[in-house]
Amino acid sequence: MSPKPHAGSIAGRAIALIEAPSNLGLMPLLPGGEPGTRKAPEALRRAGLHAALAPAVIARVEAAPYDPDEAHKTQIRNVAAIADHAVRLANEIGAQLEADRFPLVIGGDCSILLGAALALRRRGAYGLLYIDGHTDFYLPEQSATGGAAGMDLAFVTGFGPDALADLEGLRPYFRTGDVAAIGNRDGEIRPGPLPPAAEAMGAYADLATLRREPIAAVLRRAFAAIDLASLDGIWIHCDVDVLDGEIMPAVDSPQPDGLSYAELAEVLRTALATGKVAGCQLTIFDPDLDPDGTIAARLAAELAQAVLD
Repeated sequence: MSPKPHAGSIAGRAIALIEAPSNLGLMPLLPGGEPGTRKAPEALRRAGLHAALAPAVIARVEAAPYDPDEAHKTQIRNVAAIADHAVRLANEIGAQLEADRFPLVIGGDCSILLGAALALRRRGAYGLLYIDGHTDFYLPEQSATGGAAGMDLAFVTGFGPDALADLEGLRPYFRTGDVAAIGNRDGEIRPGPLPPAAEAMGAYADLATLRREPIAAVLRRAFAAIDLASLDGIWIHCDVDVLDGEIMPAVDSPQPDGLSYAELAEVLRTALATGKVAGCQLTIFDPDLDPDGTIAARLAAELAQAVLD
């Protein structure tokens, strides 16, 4: 399945495809190894995503070389490097928004959400559509890995250490009431000082809830709950581990079940149809777990089909 070439635009705006190949927010999957999420932009380029999207701009924001940072595995790994990458990524996203382009950020792990969140907070009051197989609403003392990729939703909503949650004194980047978290199926509530995401977010629909009625209806209710009309816009975070593990096993923390590509496409199209989406990011795809490239090929084709005008 190959993506078809297209004169690329999303929501009526030319696409700025931003590669953000960071794996700093993850622990090693194997002793002495390095998470493969850093290779995702190149793998998706080879699979035809860039050609299919026909972006007006292709930019790249490099992260520091991977460090397992075992000294901080019970806190947060690579704090300074993640913060540095977030600021530089925010600068690039902000420049593309200023040019009225649609930033589509290809990660990388979920810690790249800090860059998008900071870029939008600099500009005004934005919301977040958080599409993820996990809630990631945890503090370091609740983390089993020390990976910022498992705590990103907490950080971008103002919880956690200043070094990540209060960049440029702009805490919170998103208010919890302006976040719609959907699609998770981890079902785990870890003891800690934060309430469950289901209670804290403005809107929340786990996988089971998302399937109880038409997806468009669930999204419309979520957008009403966060009062999308009053916001300057909304950012879409899409972690590919929200997909069914049968079709997307190339992630660091796979789970059974999950969305089909058709269901994810409906979520994305419903959001884009609001006319309020500022940009979007894709995270966690690990090409090391896709040695023959077949998963990348399908992901590229399905994503291009779902988002292009």
